[in-house]
Amino acid sequence: MHGALSVGSLATTFTASQGLLLMIPNMYKIAGELTPCVMHVPARAVAGQALSIFGDQNDIQAVRSTGFAILFGSTVQEALDLALASHIATLRSRIPFVHTFDGFRTSHEIQKVQAFPKDIFRKVVELLAPEIDAHRARGLNPNHPHARGTAQCDDIYFQAVEAANKYYLDVPKFVEEAFLWIEKICGRKYKLYEYFGGANAKYIIVIMGSGAGVVEEYLAKMGDKAKDCGVLQIRLYRPWSEKHVLAALPTLSGIKAVAVCNKMKDPAAPGEPLYMDMCATLQRARCDATIVNGRFGLSSKDFTPGMVEAVFKNLKSSNPQHPFTIGFDDDVTHFSLPYRSLETVPAGTKQCIFWGFGSDGTVGANKNTIKIIAQNTPLYAQGYFKYDALKSGGVTMSHLRFGPTPLKGSYLIDAGCDYLAIHKREYIATFFASTLLGPLKEGGTLVLNCPWSDEDLEKALPPPFRKIIGQKKLRVCAIDASAVAKRTGMGKLINNIMTAVFFELSGVLPTEQALALLKDAVKKTYKNKGDAIVNQNIAAVEAAIAALRDVKYPLESWASQDCDMFSFYEKPRAEKPAEYVTEILDKVQMMRGEELKVSQLEADGAVPLSQTRYAKRGVAECVPIVDMDKCIQCNVCSAICPHAVIRPFLLSSVELLEAPKTFDTRKATGGNAYAGLHYRIQASPQDCTGCEVCTNACPVGALSMVSRLQTLDQGHGKNWDYAMTIPNRGKRFDANSLKGSQFQEPLLEFSGACEGCGETPYAKLVTQMFGKRLIVANATGCSSIWGGTAGWVPYAKSKEGGKGTAWGNSLFEDNAEYGLGQFLAVKQRRRLLRDRIEAAIARAGSSMSLGMRSLLEQWLEFSEDGIISERLSDELGPLLEAEQSKAKEIAEVYRLKDMITKPSMWMFGGDGWANDIGFGGIDHAIASGNPVKIMVMDTEVYSNTGGQSSKATPMGAVAKFAQAGREQKKKDLGAMAMAYQHVYVASVAIGANYKQTVEAFSEAEKYDGPALLICYAPCIEHRFFKTGLSAMSLDQRDAVECGYWPLYRFNPALRKQGQNPFLLDSKKVTGDVMKFLSRQNRYAQLVRSNPGVAEKLQGQLSVYLKERHQALRDKAAEELKQDVSSLKDGLAKATSNCEPIVIAFGSDTGVTEQVAKKFAGMCSERGVVVRRICDLDEMSELDDLKGAAKDALLVVMCSTCGHGDFPQNSGLFWSSVSASTVAPKELEGLRFCSFAMGDRSYHDSFCEAAKKIEARMLELGAKSILEMGIGDDRDEDKWETGFTAWLPKFWAAIKAPEPQDDGTPKAPLFDIRYHEGAALAPSQIVPPGTQLLTIRENKRMTPSDYERDIRHFSLSTDDVDFPFDLGDAVAIYPENLDDDVEAALKFLELEGDKVITVNCISPNVSERHRRSFEQRVTVRQILATMLDLFGRPSKSFCNDLARFAGTADAKALRRLASPEGADEWATLMETCPSFFDIMNKYKSAKPPLEQLLSIVPLMKPRIYSIASDAHYAPGQVDFTVVINQWKPKAGGELKTGLCTKFIQAAAVGKKVPCSVVCGTFNFPAEDTTPMVMVGLGTGIAPIRSFVQDKLYKKSKGIKTGPMIVFYGCRRYQEELLYKEEWEMYKREGVLTSLVGAFQFDKPHYPPKQIFVSDKMAEQPELISENLLDKGGYFFMCGPAVATPSVQKALKAAVLKKGGAGAPKTEVEADKWFQDFMAAGRYSEESY
Repeated sequence: MHGALSVGSLATTFTASQGLLLMIPNMYKIAGELTPCVMHVPARAVAGQALSIFGDQNDIQAVRSTGFAILFGSTVQEALDLALASHIATLRSRIPFVHTFDGFRTSHEIQKVQAFPKDIFRKVVELLAPEIDAHRARGLNPNHPHARGTAQCDDIYFQAVEAANKYYLDVPKFVEEAFLWIEKICGRKYKLYEYFGGANAKYIIVIMGSGAGVVEEYLAKMGDKAKDCGVLQIRLYRPWSEKHVLAALPTLSGIKAVAVCNKMKDPAAPGEPLYMDMCATLQRARCDATIVNGRFGLSSKDFTPGMVEAVFKNLKSSNPQHPFTIGFDDDVTHFSLPYRSLETVPAGTKQCIFWGFGSDGTVGANKNTIKIIAQNTPLYAQGYFKYDALKSGGVTMSHLRFGPTPLKGSYLIDAGCDYLAIHKREYIATFFASTLLGPLKEGGTLVLNCPWSDEDLEKALPPPFRKIIGQKKLRVCAIDASAVAKRTGMGKLINNIMTAVFFELSGVLPTEQALALLKDAVKKTYKNKGDAIVNQNIAAVEAAIAALRDVKYPLESWASQDCDMFSFYEKPRAEKPAEYVTEILDKVQMMRGEELKVSQLEADGAVPLSQTRYAKRGVAECVPIVDMDKCIQCNVCSAICPHAVIRPFLLSSVELLEAPKTFDTRKATGGNAYAGLHYRIQASPQDCTGCEVCTNACPVGALSMVSRLQTLDQGHGKNWDYAMTIPNRGKRFDANSLKGSQFQEPLLEFSGACEGCGETPYAKLVTQMFGKRLIVANATGCSSIWGGTAGWVPYAKSKEGGKGTAWGNSLFEDNAEYGLGQFLAVKQRRRLLRDRIEAAIARAGSSMSLGMRSLLEQWLEFSEDGIISERLSDELGPLLEAEQSKAKEIAEVYRLKDMITKPSMWMFGGDGWANDIGFGGIDHAIASGNPVKIMVMDTEVYSNTGGQSSKATPMGAVAKFAQAGREQKKKDLGAMAMAYQHVYVASVAIGANYKQTVEAFSEAEKYDGPALLICYAPCIEHRFFKTGLSAMSLDQRDAVECGYWPLYRFNPALRKQGQNPFLLDSKKVTGDVMKFLSRQNRYAQLVRSNPGVAEKLQGQLSVYLKERHQALRDKAAEELKQDVSSLKDGLAKATSNCEPIVIAFGSDTGVTEQVAKKFAGMCSERGVVVRRICDLDEMSELDDLKGAAKDALLVVMCSTCGHGDFPQNSGLFWSSVSASTVAPKELEGLRFCSFAMGDRSYHDSFCEAAKKIEARMLELGAKSILEMGIGDDRDEDKWETGFTAWLPKFWAAIKAPEPQDDGTPKAPLFDIRYHEGAALAPSQIVPPGTQLLTIRENKRMTPSDYERDIRHFSLSTDDVDFPFDLGDAVAIYPENLDDDVEAALKFLELEGDKVITVNCISPNVSERHRRSFEQRVTVRQILATMLDLFGRPSKSFCNDLARFAGTADAKALRRLASPEGADEWATLMETCPSFFDIMNKYKSAKPPLEQLLSIVPLMKPRIYSIASDAHYAPGQVDFTVVINQWKPKAGGELKTGLCTKFIQAAAVGKKVPCSVVCGTFNFPAEDTTPMVMVGLGTGIAPIRSFVQDKLYKKSKGIKTGPMIVFYGCRRYQEELLYKEEWEMYKREGVLTSLVGAFQFDKPHYPPKQIFVSDKMAEQPELISENLLDKGGYFFMCGPAVATPSVQKALKAAVLKKGGAGAPKTEVEADKWFQDFMAAGRYSEESY
């Protein structure tokens, strides 16, 4: 603006608040240069302790010393008139003007005004021609050049400043003359300082802005009662004219007291500026009146006639309060004045209040109402709209007044209301009846939008509500507007329906005329949305009157009923909340914030988190309910939910018993990490907004929308309350995966964002991934309003530990600087902490405990790892507190303890901030190289302020300030950031690709440098047709598929690894961009209003999007070619004669992609050329597929999602190959093989995706070279088990050579750093996914002299979250015994107590390695708990060991590993050697520890069936373990299995790492169903748990069915385990029969051995009756070798049964058995 003015232009601007403050430096310059201009400013609050968008005069006072004149209007009409006066006066005086009026109270008020015709402006310009020419002549111009803005020294600067005095002295004159111009134009008279009141008034209020009208209305209403009172309205505030002020006042000698009312606060001054001005003026005039200073109306706090009365009362008191405040209770400094409600509107004025719901159209309809009445009647109209803190979906209150005389009082209706409508029925039971109905006058009209009949109202309306209706004798009318809206196609919009009702009932206009005018208004309002929308609205208007009815109610009984007016509204809560909730939050959230006292608020604006948790708004008509039979447990609904109201929960079987009956669950699926857990998706009915995003995003249609009230009746409210008591089990899962992230507690919940908001899912995800150590710098905008409004703060603290998101907001323009400052400060504080820790260790190391010193030393090493530092913080906290008194150095560390955790520091903001005003800050932050993380939520408009165009608005879109469609392309923020080359950049759209989004956030946080994530966020401002934001996730998907929004990641870290840093994740464009655009009104609107321009701009956009996508593909492809030639692993340098391979993967969670890349590396080691590795969708065009696989072998690696679904990056591929139009032999000549990944617990769809692909490719003529490999998540080593088995077959099939080997040691996978003199407290390496359980019992059950040692081994689960289900097993992680470890240490010449750090330097090391080494360890710990030194060796180990051996030993070891040494290997294996035995044999081979870690595998856990029931024996888990001992074939000492050797020696009290393994048993649904069981040896363990389960259920009154046990063991006396228990089970009536088969007992042995199958044959009726007649289940537990005989005996028993329904032949028996198994009635656990 300054530049425009400097060259002689006439320039103006409209700004406020922070925007105005940003202009202050320029304002000084403009005023100093005496440059005429006008800034139009709706005066608003300035962000201080908190941001407020509402109005007061703080910003105006902040610029009062800039030299600008300030002219203040008090009404909407004045704002119009004084705007013109300001322009006249500025040109005539050369002094720049701020033309101002109250923000919101005036700027957002709708009034009937008289506007100036354009001819008036033209005439004014003509009259000002000399001044305009003079201004232009002073402009910079080479034709009459001069210099401006020079530097002046101390010799002349002062004089130059004073030279401007004469111009300022003339300003009042020019303003008065401008007022005269206005008077001549329109007849309205204005004065610089306007007095209203008694001519001899003694008590004067001095005020500026809209409050003047309230005082004037009060005085007019009071008449002679207030003849000693008056008001002085200030218009010309700067320059202040004492002469004019004094002239406007009554006789000074008669004035007793003056109250100067300031709509601002100057906290450090003796009084506010206006007060100081008046004091100076009256003092100089020798007026001895008492002058008091007062404050009112900050942040648009209402200023009412009752408050005016209170101010005058204060003036009239003997000792007036000074200073005073009004509008609240100041119980701290006691400055506040008491006041009451008071009606003072002019006679004949109608007052109306409408309670609406954000986005229901109520506000828009009321604006139309005002226009209709104002334009078609002589009535004056006034409208003001109040909102709560929430975005769309919040509470709206419309205050409308109509009257025959001008309406000067600008305040909310608090008394004398004639008409009140409640458009959302939920408010009736939410807000106090006095809040809703208090303003209504007696006999007023109340309109309810509700479905209730008159009889229903008796029950539906709260007693306090009915009481006030009766007491005030209200006319009550009702309409089910929601039903009318649905009937007429209006969806949720009831606005015009309720407007029609208003016109029918209010009588402001004849109904017929009013409805005709309303229809005309509808046509004008919705013309840009098409005829269909217009016609629907008109139909709704016509249907409204017919649906309206008067309510008949028993007035006297309602009025006289005895009820508590407040207790009804107390929110039902599962637990008693803190006082802060009931005394502060509840009031704010229930529209009663005005009741809060000063003492209840923090002066610095700090507020607690988790505020929305208590709101329970209950605003949704319908909420989602899950069908657990359809649910595939993908967690997509939770990830996409904008408000965190629908979540997955995992329960133990114990917790499930305590759950409500409607809390329907299914066994959690997804591998052993979910063992023992039960899964449910549950929504919170009272927190849901009903947006439907989750139901539309669900891939299998498992969610449906059901009436909220119905769900509450069904118990879903109680379900949610119970779910909130379940411990969060997120630690079990990877937060950096989609599914795992959703098991983390969301620390952003129930925000005030619009229903269906596209921003909040991203912010919520960040809190789930990093929330317990998260600091957010949030730019002002949508995200700061839904994220940081006091009383509605959705950021939450973790229920466990109380950690959470630390959230801060500075301004709009400086957020990047704010966030960078936070980062630099934290960096410095952590550097200081490091200094203090180093000093503490050096000076006080001997004083501190070993544990604390160990942790402090580890922190010095791991401090920059967020996760590890957080763990160390948790462990160090209690120690520091306990030991701080030992030394001052320790105390200094304690003072800085909150810096031990490395915070995850993020900046959040919208596209307006990132692309426009905040771009410079972002550029500075990322250019600095500091690892700041920036998330831009791109709505493509300024969504918070109403949808104005930003640089992110795409070409062709209609937005405010771009009504004709934006002509420029969208700013490519990502490309600009990538140009730096050191910035991580990602473009994501969560609904399009959940996996890519989670990966991007994970990579960004880990990246040691700046990161920028640009997130596509559909917004209500996009104006979606029909769906609104309910299809938000589908819009994201469509945007990506058509190329409108690209998905990519630019990771500079990849370049260091020799890889392409740019990854294009949306490689294929399949959708129609024009179809996508047509669904959004921001594009379709232009098509209707200007088809030619729309066609041009949208056509150009379409071309640009195609070009951009191709450029992104080229960028990736060009760099990839270069990278492939220099890959670290040498993929392209392979020299094998094998055909090249192409690897195509389908991966949903990223695991299959990792397997594919690992496979590619293994191929390169063998010299096999990997031509390409990509996702399947990159080959969705069959020509691409055939081209890529030409003269190559295609390897398909694909996972399966849920119940047979394809991963996100393989759906296009499947659609293409499965299309019916594909020719039958389309893939003839193509050679391929497949590796499938899945979870066999999905028995009906196990590896379904890969199986379908393989079957279809075979149909199309492709040839498979190999049987499909299967990676099962339920196997002992998950997918690795099947992958390891498949690999040798693959190498053989392609005739791949062995990996090239020169015999020298390979590069180690680990790097070891030794810490001399370091401390390490005794600790245990805990494998990932395990819990430490304490041994509670380890008892030998067989005689001590018996040949077999069988033990009852019991572990305590007290104080440990270790849920397991009936039939599950446990993986026990053993340790090598101390003597063995010492022998190994001695042999390897290693010092066991050396403290080391192990770094995993290869990407191919296991997760267990990585997690185990997230701490310092000792050498002894590695040998004792990790390396399988005493396990069975492999030939490959011999080869690896040979690299470290002397010549002779190396030769011998290589021969052992070769085919030629097969006989020697076989002979060696007869001795049952261990890894350590081989090292001892070839003593020259002593690999260093880092190599030992690389060549010796990890000790595997051993899996044992659980022998106890969690309910019957809580707090423990039992096992029946036989100590596995055998004599080697070659003779020698007795050998003992590794794990049983550990168990045999383990002492009670020792802690053992354990994890639950999913069982394979299938149990009957009914407890009365018979169970026939076979237990062989220790296979009796699970059967014991089955019987315990039935005994527990029987004790709870549950009827149980027959249980038959066939128990086989060697000898009755020694090996019939748990004898007493079996007898007890029989006595209790749960065990029907126990049939023993004792193999070696007399008299049958010798010579005969008796087996279980023999006993089954002896008593077939126990089997046939229970299985055939009663539908029982059969369970076999024991050695696999016995399975054939048991199954044979089973079939023989049912065959012997005979009769109807029984098989008659062996063939029929075989068929029966197959059907029996297929029905899930046969379960086997064999080993």
